[in-house]
Amino acid sequence: MSHKGVTVSAEAAREFEQGRLQAPLASVAARSALEPGQPLRVLDPAGRPIGLGIADPENDCVRLLARADEGVDAIDEAFVAGRVTRAHELRATLGVTGEGRAYRLLNGSGDGLPGFTADVFASWAVLHVYARGLVSLGRQVADAMRAQSNLRGVVIKVRSRGAASRGKIRQDIVGDAPPDALTVFEEGVPFEVHLATGLNVGLFTDMRAHRHGLARFVRGRSVLNGFSYTGSLSVVAARAGASAVTSVDLSAGVLKWARDNFVLSGLDPAHSSYRFAADDVGRYVANAARDHRAYDVIVLDPPTFSAARGASFSIERDYAPLIAAAATVLSSGGVLWLACNTREISLTAIAQAGLQGAGRAVQLLETGGLPPDYPTVPGHPEDRYLQVGVFRIV
Repeated sequence: MSHKGVTVSAEAAREFEQGRLQAPLASVAARSALEPGQPLRVLDPAGRPIGLGIADPENDCVRLLARADEGVDAIDEAFVAGRVTRAHELRATLGVTGEGRAYRLLNGSGDGLPGFTADVFASWAVLHVYARGLVSLGRQVADAMRAQSNLRGVVIKVRSRGAASRGKIRQDIVGDAPPDALTVFEEGVPFEVHLATGLNVGLFTDMRAHRHGLARFVRGRSVLNGFSYTGSLSVVAARAGASAVTSVDLSAGVLKWARDNFVLSGLDPAHSSYRFAADDVGRYVANAARDHRAYDVIVLDPPTFSAARGASFSIERDYAPLIAAAATVLSSGGVLWLACNTREISLTAIAQAGLQGAGRAVQLLETGGLPPDYPTVPGHPEDRYLQVGVFRIV
């Protein structure tokens, strides 16, 4: 397909020069004629080439895939294969690849493929495509991933605008379909994933380093894991010798999944040391305070926003009060392990507000973000969304 020449505004041209890989559709002349997924030759107002891109009107932007100085002639199969090969080589040097492993293979703009992310899970991968107009190019990406990483199949999940909130994720499979349940490994720890069911598969690869780092804080200590999801952090705590682990989540279904993950690690989920509570985290913490129960380590990794099962939660509105409540059931010398998945607020500031509200003095032991298999470009600071903080009550 030929590349349509489009001219962007002087401001958009400057932003491209400064490292951004997308510009608002409003910055493009004759934007009304652009078709979703249309290959573009992007020019500055003087007619000088900026690079090759693709139209994404669904997300109100033009995405730049190759800069002019890269010498790329077309956004085609050879270009896609080159991008995927480069991404695979990085992960190989990082030591995250290998049989049965789970890791991020493509991270959007950081790997020169804005609009696409992909995680490998053993012999399969899940490719997220962030607009319907990018699906055709996404199939080329999936083919290149299969060839480069020797994958049996790729599940393509089309995360078109608003689809996730409506629960309508379009899904296609390139190659072999994955099994209903698949076991993958992180640092030798097995976890069950379901690749072809829903948006989330049961394991977030961005949390790998922090997940296993939790082991340093839990030996011989009681742990409360709020928003526990499929229990990956609970499993790490139990394997590391925690004296007790309580997993709290609104969904009884994911708590069953968490129990299955315990079994995979040779842990008996029915043991008296382990508890699984289908409850709202805030309500559970309030009841713990009422009953004078205390924990040595509390883990909170909430969604940015949720309205699941009538218990709404917003990071901006509800996180600081929840941290304050959690601090009241944390033992002296206890550890508060917190995560946040947005750059729009400061995790440290929210934690400080909550802990001050509880009248607890703390030490900040550690902060962290995305692992190196999640590369980003400096021009897109918003892509570095993950924040983790570890605080100790003094």
